[in-house]
Formats: sequence, structure tokens, C-alpha cells
Amino acid sequence: MAAQNKLFQRLIWLVDTIYSAGHISREEIDRRWATARYNDMHETTYGERNFHRHRETVQEIFGIDIVCNHTTKEYSIQGLDKANGAGMRSWLMNTFAFNNLINLGSRLQARIIFEEIPEGTRFLSTIVNAMKDSRQLYAVYQGYKRAEPHTFLLSPYCLKVFKQRWYLVGKPDDHPEEAEPRVYALDRMVDLTSTDKPFRLPKDFKPSLFFKGQYGVDRSIREEQKIVVKVESYDANFLRSLPLHASQIEMKQDDRYTYFGFYVAPTYDFIQELRKFGPSLEVLEPAPLRDAFKKDSEKLRNLYA
Repeated sequence: MAAQNKLFQRLIWLVDTIYSAGHISREEIDRRWATARYNDMHETTYGERNFHRHRETVQEIFGIDIVCNHTTKEYSIQGLDKANGAGMRSWLMNTFAFNNLINLGSRLQARIIFEEIPEGTRFLSTIVNAMKDSRQLYAVYQGYKRAEPHTFLLSPYCLKVFKQRWYLVGKPDDHPEEAEPRVYALDRMVDLTSTDKPFRLPKDFKPSLFFKGQYGVDRSIREEQKIVVKVESYDANFLRSLPLHASQIEMKQDDRYTYFGFYVAPTYDFIQELRKFGPSLEVLEPAPLRDAFKKDSEKLRNLYA
């Protein structure tokens, strides 16, 4: 796994270096690699053979093309503006670009406070390689509802990030009767190792459709509904700058309130997100959801009476 992590870091370094430069020659890539943090073997050049092999791997894993301008003999990045996967690639690039920046100025590390991220990230390279090679994983998973971890073979379909946590969507062999894959939180994975067992990704599986109309990774309710809320002007700014869901629209605004609409499944996770706004947010429709918020407010009033 350590070797996979090093390769993953090297690939990201290569993409980030070319992307940040815009256009860069092979000689300049070699020069920067010689002093790169991830160059723990102290190589003096990136290596021509490694460079072209890693170009192919970057395209396979991330869908990012490293292309050469044969007139200037410089390399650049293509593929970051494609709609399919653009969000993942953008997140990936921004994360590692920031990490590289901090590593260059290590004296600033004590002055930058990060959110603590669960340890499931250590399995990322294993999962990415398994998806690339269409190989099953041997999983040891500790679910919240189980007293002990359980082990099973898992076919990895896709990865999703939600609120600083990584989730793996996959089909477990211990539930062959289920038509749909399950969602697993990587921070609850005790262990995850590669196998030589192949699997075939269903042609009709589309990650974007799997989570369509859902908030985050909660799929306990599948049916989407129109949800309308009104929010006091100050808190409305937070919703504008960071929408809760892709379906969010701003319907109208008056002197005190802004009205927002969503078309989303009213899962527990989405309802909890609305509750975070407290009394500054009022649910207007649908009626059952409004009634649920009303009952909750009455319980709170009685609790603090």
C-alpha cells in the first residue's frame, strides 16, 4: 500500500506542476522534480520513461490529458473543463496544490488550522487502482449497527466526498440478492486490500444518477419533493454562497426574507441541515415537512420550559 500511495502522490505532483505552470518543458519538469518533496529517492530527473508511463496512468485514473505542443515542445493539461468528473478533478487539484504550497513554506504550518479528516483516506489509492483494473476488494467493515466488524468481497463502483468524508459505492458479495450497490464510509473501514478477482461494472450504473435528487450520501428516501423555505436575510447569504443542493434556486426576496426552493429527497441528513439554521429558517412546503418542524419546535419549547 505504501508503494501505491507514493505513486498516487507522484501522479498528483506531476499534474499539479503542469497545471500550475500552464505550459512547461520536460527540462523544467526535471528541474522541479529534483527538489520536490515527494522525490524521496533524490532522483535528478523525472525520467523520460516514467514521464510517458505516468501520462497514460493519469489519463486512465483521472481522465486528465497531458498533451505536448510539438511546436514549442511544452506540455499542458487538458480535460479539467469537461463536465463529467470536473468537480472531482477540480477538488483534487486544489487540495494538492494547497498542500504543495504549504510544504514549500513549512514554517507557516503552525499558523494554518485544518479540519480533522477521518483516516479512511489511507485506502484511496487501493480503491482507485481496483476501480481502474476492475478488481474486487477484500473489505473488513465496522458498521455502526454491528457489534463486530464483518468481512466480505466488494466490487468498487465509485467514490464520493461529502463533508470531509470519503464514501465508497460498491456491490458486496455477501448480499447478492440486492439489485443496487451500497454506500460505505471509508472511516469505518478496518481494512481494505486488493484481490485478483475481476468484476464487471454494470453498463447502466451512472454515479451521478445513483445520487440524483439526494443530499450527500443518504439514500433512505428516494423520491424527490419540492421543498420551499424562507430564510432571514443574513442567513440567506450563507445559502447563496454555498448552496445546500444542486437543485437550489432563489425564488424571491423581500425586506426581511429570501425564499429558496429545492427539489430533493427529504432525508434525515437534509432535514438536519435545514435545522441548523434554527429560528431563522421556516419550512413553507410540503405540509408534512412543515408539520414535522412545528412538532420539533414544540418539543424544544417544552424541553426548555
